Amino acid sequence: MKIIAANLKANHTPRSIITYCNDLQTRLGFEMIQDKLEIIVFPNQASLVDNNYSNFYIGAQNAYPVKNGAFTGEIGLEVLESLHIKHIMIGHSERRMYFGEDNTAILQKYNFFMQENMRIMFCIGEDSNVTNIKDFLARQLDRIDISYPLLTVAYEPVWSIGSGKIPDINDIAQVVDILRSFGVQKVLYGGSVNIANVKEICSITDGVLVGGASLNSGDFANIVCQIRQ
Repeated sequence: MKIIAANLKANHTPRSIITYCNDLQTRLGFEMIQDKLEIIVFPNQASLVDNNYSNFYIGAQNAYPVKNGAFTGEIGLEVLESLHIKHIMIGHSERRMYFGEDNTAILQKYNFFMQENMRIMFCIGEDSNVTNIKDFLARQLDRIDISYPLLTVAYEPVWSIGSGKIPDINDIAQVVDILRSFGVQKVLYGGSVNIANVKEICSITDGVLVGGASLNSGDFANIVCQIRQ
C-alpha cells in the first residue's frame, strides 16, 4: 500500500481547512482508503479537525510528549485523543532547524508516542554540505526503535524542500536501499514532490510526503489520483 501525505505546514486557517478537507473527501470518492492508498493530511496545530473522514486521515505535525500540563504553546496527547488523531509527524527538518529540536528531544517524542501506539511519520534528511549520507542518516536514526510496526520514515533532503529541485531518481533509490539495510520497512520521499514526478518516485518508494503541491485540495487530489491509476 502506498502512503500519500500532505504537509500543510503553517498554511490554512481553521475555516479554510474544513473547506479543504470536505473538498478532498469529495474528490477522492468513497473507497480510497480501502483501495491501495493510505492518505494523510497534516494541518497546522490551530487547524486540527476531528479525524472522521472516510477517505483520508488527519495527522498532527507536532505534539509535546505529555498527556497535558503546563507547557505553554504546545498540545499534548489529550488533544490528539479528543480529535481521534492517530498519526503524528516527528523530526521534520523545520522543527530541527527553526525550533532547535535535537536528536535527544526527538527521541523523547518518539518513545512517548510509540508507547501510545501512534502511527509515527519520522522525518530525516541531509543538507547539501553532507558528504556521507549513510552515516548522517544513521545518526538521525540512532536509538530510534525502527522495529516499531507503526513507523514510516520520510526521507527529505533538506536542500530539496521547497526548492523545486529533487535528487536524481537513482540517488533516491540508493537512499531507500540504505534505509532498508538499516531495517526500515516503510520509506517515503519528500522534497519538491509534484504531479509531474510523483509517479516515478512512488515506483521506488512506499509513497511521498508532499509539501507546497498539497496546499490546494484539488492539486493534492490530482497527485493522489496519479498513484491510484
